Amino acid sequence: MKKIFIILSLILIICSGITLLICPGISPLIHNKLILKYENTEGGKFLNNIKTETTINDDSNLLTDVPYEVNLYFNKTKLNLSNKLLHKYNRYYVPITEFSKFFGEDILINDEEIQISNDVILNISDKNYKKDDKTISLRGDLPFIDSEYYISFSDICEILNLSTYWSYKNNNIYINKTNVPNSDTLRKPKKKHKKDAYIRFEDVAAGDVYTQQDTLEKLRIITDYMYEESQNFSVAWVPRYINNTLHIDNDVSEDNSFANANFIFTLDHSINRGGSIVLHGYTHQYGDANSISGSEFGEKGYNTEKEIRERLESAITLATKVNIPPSGWETPHYRTNREQQLIFEEYFKILYEPSIEKYNKNIITSKKNGLTKFIPTPLSYIKDNDVDTMIKNIESKNSDTELSLFYHPSIEIDSVHVSLSEDGTINSTYDENSILKKIVSCIDVLGYRFKSIDDL
Repeated sequence: MKKIFIILSLILIICSGITLLICPGISPLIHNKLILKYENTEGGKFLNNIKTETTINDDSNLLTDVPYEVNLYFNKTKLNLSNKLLHKYNRYYVPITEFSKFFGEDILINDEEIQISNDVILNISDKNYKKDDKTISLRGDLPFIDSEYYISFSDICEILNLSTYWSYKNNNIYINKTNVPNSDTLRKPKKKHKKDAYIRFEDVAAGDVYTQQDTLEKLRIITDYMYEESQNFSVAWVPRYINNTLHIDNDVSEDNSFANANFIFTLDHSINRGGSIVLHGYTHQYGDANSISGSEFGEKGYNTEKEIRERLESAITLATKVNIPPSGWETPHYRTNREQQLIFEEYFKILYEPSIEKYNKNIITSKKNGLTKFIPTPLSYIKDNDVDTMIKNIESKNSDTELSLFYHPSIEIDSVHVSLSEDGTINSTYDENSILKKIVSCIDVLGYRFKSIDDL
């Protein structure tokens, strides 16, 4: 009996050891070793350095007057704040007390907190606020200037439930106080036992279609819809937009403009609606090609180790500068090779693309570092507005294939309609038969829900 007990004990020990090797995630010791190895790579050291620099350096002194005229309107009333509007990296800042009074909000301030009416408590040192029993990080800073706390325009709009319309004709921002869906009370409850699916909004950049009037308003309405439906999504963002044909080189961390401020405001909005930001290259182009249509890496792009690291680090630096934290990376057009992907793995724990080594149809973990996950999109994308084919592919997909696709929201904006009334009211409608709504309805019926890549 004693021998049997010893043998069974040995078997259990051996099986446990094998399990830990196969599933390193369940072993804190193995996981910590992988993290340490990851942080000791060249990419890992860069990430630690840039994180340290961001934490240590207080750059609130970089807040300056907006170098062009911007007018804020609440309905038809112009807010007398033009001379107090500040900016940093295309994110506007307003004096919190003075701004809030236009909307009938009482502000109480002590050494630790700012209370806005009875609904929101803002923690000064931690730069977050509590609302609907949730703690939400500020998208911007909270500097104290001339005896007044300043807050980013996107944050105060989120806190006070404000919607906006940005008029490019005269740099006017029209503000309405409405029940914009930033509260859990406006979300549909998540159904139980949902299977995971993934969707990525592709080719979002501060250029081309996203510089047209109303487009960013429409994109915000699309992300509002996803939030209301309790559906997560990712945004594939090209940080620096280059159009050699039109002689455009737009870096949103350097080029101050009303349109770029609207773009940063929209990225903030997307993050607050459950969106995860994925860096989609640095410029999504090579040589004389234009962003989006061109590639960037692969054999016919930037392919030396020095070039690849420079572009990765430039993209991450730009994103860090404007406080749009990336959750992952996607190589433009998936044009890369295994050697390049090994470098990408040093900088990102999510590669939103298939592994070139395996070309996987489901999510896998890197054999190299044991941490980076490859998320493929085996369902590809909707071509020529043909949503019916996509739905058929979703319904007939194999069980070993991830329900993962990408979609260009530049198509979806045709289903969203926005206008501004003479009294300053923002009006919008969203077609019930839009492509995205059909896809969301389809996966919901099949028992799926779009999951955040941050939860992997």
